[in-house]
Amino acid sequence: MAKAEKTPPAATDGAAKPNSKKKLLFIILGVLVLVVGGGAGWYFTKGGRHAEEAKAPPPAPPKFMALEPFTVNLQNDTSEQFLQIGITLKFVEPELEEQIKLHMPEIRSRLVFLLSSKRASDLVPVEGKKKLVQEIIAETSSVLGLRNAPAPKIVVFEDNAGPDAGASSAVETGSAEAASAPDETVPPPVPVAARRDKQTGIVDVLFTSFIIQ
Repeated sequence: MAKAEKTPPAATDGAAKPNSKKKLLFIILGVLVLVVGGGAGWYFTKGGRHAEEAKAPPPAPPKFMALEPFTVNLQNDTSEQFLQIGITLKFVEPELEEQIKLHMPEIRSRLVFLLSSKRASDLVPVEGKKKLVQEIIAETSSVLGLRNAPAPKIVVFEDNAGPDAGASSAVETGSAEAASAPDETVPPPVPVAARRDKQTGIVDVLFTSFIIQ
């Protein structure tokens, strides 16, 4: 009898190799899917934001205009005192430079009235200086047409009350319809961070000198 032929071992090895290649191919494809998915997620969460920031134009550099120094007499506390102060306006819009120059006489006049209305005790504290910054911004912006000028205060008297009737009979008001309206001459202080973000009008006032004698 003839012996049964044995299957050559080489045929088994040849069938195993394609299966190994397929498994390796699936592993590589899985890794690629994870890498592509992770990259897409990073782009949409962070990469896209960075791309938008890169496209945004950089903020315009600020401009500074120094005013001629002011020397004014202060309101008397106990003795005659005066203030010597250097003021520099900070702004961003280039067109404001010519507007400030054009209106400089009126701006200086407004600031002289403002400064000479102060007492030394008003200006010595840091809070007093911060308040003065806001008042200078308000006066300058009003001249430049960037903010409505504050309504003048008018002193009126109650019926049958004359100038000598006492302080309780007098009412300060900006109009006949708003006798009890709050004083809006000075805007509320603006936080430093908000002033830095602001890009229109007078954004800040810098004191280059501040001497009270």
